[in-house]
Amino acid sequence: MSVLLWLQRVVYYNLLTVYYNVLVLIGFAVVYLKNPFSSPWTQKLKLEPPARLTDPKYGVHKYIKVNGTVLHYVESGDPSKPLMIFVHGFPEFWYSWRHQIVDFQKDYWCVAIDLRGYGDSERPEGVAAYQIQNLVADIKDLVIQLGREKCILISHDWGGLIACQFRNQHPEMVYGLVMLASISSTAWVREIWNNPEQRKQSWYVFLYRAPVIPEKALLMNDLEVYEKVMLLPGKNNTDKEDIECYKYWFRRPFALTPPINYYRANFRFDFPEIVEHKENVPMLVAHAANDHYLCHSLLDTLKKEYSTIETAIVENTSHFLQQEEPEKVNKLIRDFLSKNNI
Repeated sequence: MSVLLWLQRVVYYNLLTVYYNVLVLIGFAVVYLKNPFSSPWTQKLKLEPPARLTDPKYGVHKYIKVNGTVLHYVESGDPSKPLMIFVHGFPEFWYSWRHQIVDFQKDYWCVAIDLRGYGDSERPEGVAAYQIQNLVADIKDLVIQLGREKCILISHDWGGLIACQFRNQHPEMVYGLVMLASISSTAWVREIWNNPEQRKQSWYVFLYRAPVIPEKALLMNDLEVYEKVMLLPGKNNTDKEDIECYKYWFRRPFALTPPINYYRANFRFDFPEIVEHKENVPMLVAHAANDHYLCHSLLDTLKKEYSTIETAIVENTSHFLQQEEPEKVNKLIRDFLSKNNI
């Protein structure tokens, strides 16, 4: 990429960052003017976790030090069976896989992790700690520490970006990869520059590059954002008690900064070339039909990147599809695993 084009991208993306953060600041001002004597950032901290977070049907809570960082995970199933690692997205934690854990623990050794900086896992300081090479190294060391050479990766959103990069760097360690509402880093960078619609849908990525303001925006009205994106009309697989499980962790001081640092640490101004990965690693990428954050055209780029890839659109679902329509998603995953004898 030429220096001129690189500078063009830097200027344009920085202007978008300023634009979206100014809009949020205007929103803060409006809220304050409407009620100057009430803070929208008052948090309802709770000392005891919601009962669902400790329900034994999901497995046993454990901790492991990998790549210098202590991760929390929930383990269930038979350790003699294939290892299935669940890698959540933003802004979630292991609990986002609750419907998949109870289904797949009969046939696999299920390990649902809290990524570094999330939930009960350690929160390394500094933005650089969340660069993708560190996140990939966490997964690699986790597999090794668990005494395995290979695993099945089931991922969503940011977890898919990490799992996809892990597959690129360590294909010999992957039986199969499932990415839900996710993409490769290359596909996203190319699409966000070439496709105005994807750039518009990725507004939050530019917002999150700024300090402090994104955290304040998400914390407003006791993390009301969770009700807005996860409680959907006509859908009952996520309810208010599930939302309380999320709020239990993300109400904590500074709990949102490490997750947002994933965006800050990995934002790219380059325009990567498409490199075809021909390793025989079964791969399923499923997008939600009503996803407000990802254009389906991303799947076309992914098909150019990977020679062994299956894609699907899950109808009548939005971004958090594995929680919204678990029966559909679980069947999709099972069919993929069965087809590839995994």
